[in-house]
Amino acid sequence: MKVKSPSKILYFIAYTLIYPLLKICFKFEADRSNFTMPEGAHIILANHFTMVDFLFVMLSLYPHRLNAVTAQKYFLFHPLNKLLPVVGCIPKNMFDPDVRSIMGMKTVLNRGDGLLMFPEGRCSSSQAYAGIHKSTGKMIKKFNAPVITCYIEGANICLPHWRKGFRFGRVRATFSNLFSESDTVNLTIDEINAAIDARLSGEDRVAYKTDEPSPCLEENRTPVFQTRWARRLAEGLHLILYYCPKCHMEFTMTTKGNSIRCTACGNEAIMGRDARLTPTHGSVAENEISLWFRDQVRHEMISISEVMEPIVDNVRVRTPSPKPGGGLVESGFGTMRIDPKGWHFDGEISNEKVSKFFPVEAVPAMSYDHNDGYQIYYGGEYFIFVPEDPRKSIKYVILAECLHWKFSTNVLLTPGVNSGYA
Repeated sequence: MKVKSPSKILYFIAYTLIYPLLKICFKFEADRSNFTMPEGAHIILANHFTMVDFLFVMLSLYPHRLNAVTAQKYFLFHPLNKLLPVVGCIPKNMFDPDVRSIMGMKTVLNRGDGLLMFPEGRCSSSQAYAGIHKSTGKMIKKFNAPVITCYIEGANICLPHWRKGFRFGRVRATFSNLFSESDTVNLTIDEINAAIDARLSGEDRVAYKTDEPSPCLEENRTPVFQTRWARRLAEGLHLILYYCPKCHMEFTMTTKGNSIRCTACGNEAIMGRDARLTPTHGSVAENEISLWFRDQVRHEMISISEVMEPIVDNVRVRTPSPKPGGGLVESGFGTMRIDPKGWHFDGEISNEKVSKFFPVEAVPAMSYDHNDGYQIYYGGEYFIFVPEDPRKSIKYVILAECLHWKFSTNVLLTPGVNSGYA
């Protein structure tokens, strides 16, 4: 696969126009004091909370340029289908074996350039580190190139995944060397994955020359990373926190201003500028989004079993347009049946009756858009399934990982932080 070196001109334009905005809006700072850029080929791994994390990483290292591994779906839209190849992006079918992507990464490393990857494979909805695909360690070992990590803090508060827009606050990106070439030869795949998890979750604080605990962990949250104004902080949060921890009802949560409240029992919590939640009098709620999300996962894990009743829902289907740059188009409809074996779609796509089966072993995780559809890459194909009630997409995304952890004979993911799956 041909992969271009990133355009110097576009890099310069991005650095000139966008980097100052990152400084103004997020008081962005890049800590490069604890790493040395290797000569020749190298890999940079970063944690992933927002759609613009690549800007924090790539612009921090200007004028050094990186080829970024990017979800295939972004190459479907005009003008991104023209722009992304120019800046050296490599398309990847997420959570699906993709030989084309591997060849593209090898091309970059063979010519001695830098490669940027977000090994979680999706933006974390839980506001905690989501874990990585175990094949990451195998790939790192095979590529045998120095590895650098970039740990991003504060982006999940300033650019929350559950709503559009941004909030003024503070974001920091800390770079650190993780592996040398000799390390990748001597370490096992499991040891490589464990080291990546520790670094990208923030648990490995030694790398940052400080004993200060990570703000991404519930018990150690610091108020440093917070928004500057306390307005409408919780709005949209019900799109990821659909389960009431008091009455155990689903999809009864609503948000307004700084409040998230259950319409069934009145359970309520108020969000502060540091994204912590405080239950009102008589209410029950975890004080971290990640822990509330973990309780949802545990709720779903309890609900599934070998004899579980299949979950059936009507869905609309969107698939890539046959026209280059045409994006995604409404292409069909049908029913999705979910059981311990996997995901069964029966319906119509492109005016043809089809049956699709996505085995639980092959769907370890999903990406999705809030209040829209969940996305499945399988066998080189890409589908978005939109439920009748689009709010349910987050439930199905959680179910995908629950089913994979519970019924797959070969779990493909590491557990992450406060996930509730493992």
